[in-house]
Amino acid sequence: MKVYIATLPNGFFGSAGHSWKSLDVNRLSTLLDYPTEIITINDLMNINFAADDTVIYTSDDEENIRLYLRDVMYFVNKKCRILPSYNMLLGHENKGFQELFRSELGFGNLQGSYFFDIYDSTLPIPKVLKTVSGAGSSGVFLARNKNDVLKIKNKFFDVSHKRKVIKLQRRLRLKKKEFSIYNYRHKGFNLFVEQEFVPNLSNDFKILVFGNRYYWLKRMIKKNDFRASGSGLFEYIKPPIEVLDFARSIFKKLDNPYASLDIAQSTEGCYLIEFQGTNFGPLALLESPNRWVYSNNSCIEEKNNKDLEENFAYALNIFLNNNPVASF
Repeated sequence: MKVYIATLPNGFFGSAGHSWKSLDVNRLSTLLDYPTEIITINDLMNINFAADDTVIYTSDDEENIRLYLRDVMYFVNKKCRILPSYNMLLGHENKGFQELFRSELGFGNLQGSYFFDIYDSTLPIPKVLKTVSGAGSSGVFLARNKNDVLKIKNKFFDVSHKRKVIKLQRRLRLKKKEFSIYNYRHKGFNLFVEQEFVPNLSNDFKILVFGNRYYWLKRMIKKNDFRASGSGLFEYIKPPIEVLDFARSIFKKLDNPYASLDIAQSTEGCYLIEFQGTNFGPLALLESPNRWVYSNNSCIEEKNNKDLEENFAYALNIFLNNNPVASF
């Protein structure tokens, strides 16, 4: 088996926390247990991969790069293994796909749905409504009543003044059935997710998983808000064991070397709010004083080395060693 590390054309490899910081791919390659070659994403379609090869890459916050990767990786994934998995790529900056994915696999303990028509939003109020993209708390709204839903509808599901004029013209010219079809297509759509609202939370936990290593960040909720993400109020306090065990159960479902999990806990249990398997912020790893390590059906707490490349390589080696690809 050969491992390829695919960077952007300029050598950039994300997941270092800022758009101006790159992982050291040369060091990463030396820490892997397999022969490794560094390439760029522009090389991917021109390489004759063996079936047991692996391509390691990362998605990007820049939409055009991300969409390019979705197209290219669709074909590369047919030739060899890609890490992160194609599912994790589709879920990056896409809360809609995340909702479908966890619904399909049945994990997370949080009711939700994905829709493009606000009238297909069916969860009872109060509920959380989210745009499918957006980092931190941007695009996340609490609908406590029908008026809150109406405000979201008017802001995100309205059509332009020009379209309204065109619709009026079409109404006068088209037959009733024809106009009904036309009107539906231009009623005002947007991609949104709705989720069950978990009340009385004071915080949630950001859990980063690298192989069998777990790093944590407690995120406090600001006064008069319901969102911990984006609050900037952090504590590096170990979560309850129930949260860590819940994170472990979710991570097994994702089938990926590493992951970022946003987890809330109430008196009713734990809930997965969101997840990412690529290009997530490493703050919990870089700042947590300790980490939790699962091994041989037991777990221990140990000092965190705060080494980003070493943790990525560690997680990749565990995944590659435990998940060999058959050669044909």
